[in-house]
Amino acid sequence: MSTRRTILKGAAAAAIGTLSAPFILRSASAQAVSLKMQGFLAAASPTHRAFEKWANDLKAKSNGRLNIQVLPVGGAVAPGETIKAISAGILDGHYSSSSFFAAIDPAFALFGDTGASYDTVQQRDRWWREGGGEDIGRELYAAQGLSYVANVFWPSEHIPSKKALRGVDDLKGLKIRVPPGFVAQYFGKAGAVVINLPGGEVFNSLQTGVIDAADWASPGQNYEVGLYKTAKFSVDAAHSMPATEIAFNKAKWDGMPADLRDLITAETRAMSEALKAQIKADDDAALSKMKGEGVEIIAWSKDEIAKLRAFTGQVQDELAARGPLAKKIVDSHRAFQKKIA
Repeated sequence: MSTRRTILKGAAAAAIGTLSAPFILRSASAQAVSLKMQGFLAAASPTHRAFEKWANDLKAKSNGRLNIQVLPVGGAVAPGETIKAISAGILDGHYSSSSFFAAIDPAFALFGDTGASYDTVQQRDRWWREGGGEDIGRELYAAQGLSYVANVFWPSEHIPSKKALRGVDDLKGLKIRVPPGFVAQYFGKAGAVVINLPGGEVFNSLQTGVIDAADWASPGQNYEVGLYKTAKFSVDAAHSMPATEIAFNKAKWDGMPADLRDLITAETRAMSEALKAQIKADDDAALSKMKGEGVEIIAWSKDEIAKLRAFTGQVQDELAARGPLAKKIVDSHRAFQKKIA
């Protein structure tokens, strides 16, 4: 996942307001637990600031028993190296996306982005709790000596485009910036000309015509960086639904008192819910502003999303053939899709 995916301002404050008082732990008699974790975004990003607030709130609500030092992306190791660093004891945990670890096991790629598997992010989110997604997450991370705690909300993304994209046929020949990996593979199968560019080059590349569109982020984030000054179409194709999560070294997690583990889990879920509400508010405001600035919002029909889902399915099948956990994830998603159809 690229550093393009930053949560907008106010998310951290919203998270604090949502966390519930009953989880405050009164006793300071037990020995304090000190941990070092790394995030996946820069120190100045709102998402990393939300991560810092999460750690600070845990310290306060545990009455000082939880002391978590959080590092930004690259603070100790590269983003794709945190699992190895956690196993080696360099870090105790991370807030990251499993997409970074596809080289370890293809299951990480499938767990880190569901692509066009669902019509809405609300359907996808039900899979974590109702369809067995969290259980698979625990199994996936346990195989690497980590304990998966819970997912943190990330929205469905839009495509800022200079061309009107009303369906899969409009992807043919489209020059689109897409990060390498799962999404890039099925966009290629759909006929797009996939171009990998660093996030900092996207704006200029749209302006100069190097690319026609970009797989970037949610409307609020896209608007904040000014992509719609050039890209006058915001396309909701339900094409990318990334995931992020909190995970710890298994021995460290298992060695913590149960009340602290419960507190971390509760605070992670509360942060996720607060981010969901904040991002929706930011996206709604951004879409309204875009319309006022002459941007056309294009929402694909279920039929067109289903066409893109077919290409997503082809890549999922290829990855599922490469490992048992990858196959388990694909089978689980498809079973849940049938259940909610």
